[in-house]
Amino acid sequence: MSEDDPLRDLLDGNISAEELEAIRASPDLRKLALRMYGESVLELLGEEIIPEPASDEPDLDLEMVEVIPEIVPVVRASIDSASARKSSSKSSSGKRGLMLTLGGIGGLGIGLANVYWGLGNVLPTCADTVHDTCGISLKLNWASAHLTADKLGWSPVGTWGIPDMVLVGASALLLAFGFMRRR
Repeated sequence: MSEDDPLRDLLDGNISAEELEAIRASPDLRKLALRMYGESVLELLGEEIIPEPASDEPDLDLEMVEVIPEIVPVVRASIDSASARKSSSKSSSGKRGLMLTLGGIGGLGIGLANVYWGLGNVLPTCADTVHDTCGISLKLNWASAHLTADKLGWSPVGTWGIPDMVLVGASALLLAFGFMRRR
């Protein structure tokens, strides 16, 4: 037994005859030995295992914990109203999807018709006396749409400008979002 620390020897599991004397002498070491090694250490100490008398009183060290939670009644009206809200939001989502789809189809149609056919076939262009491309350049320039009576408002059919690309691209995105929203 180490003279310095019988506790260290007990924790290491080195129980010798001298340590048994130290355990018998110290109530704290006895409790620790019982907790670590169980009732088998009592046999080493030469003590009898005395069963504890059963008592009707609950053990004060143990605290009872409620495992089963309280049952909460479910009200049928709350379930019905939640499903009604879901279905109404789904129908409004379908309407938005339809509007996006229609907007995408319309924008795509107008953009492609302007590039390949020319909105000058529908809208009045300038007179031939203003400049020589009047009546020939039928594609509307979206950036200069307010200048329909001027040469800057029109271009030859079949040419793509940045505003045309933006209109067709944004309309294609609207169309795609509309289809995704309707699902």
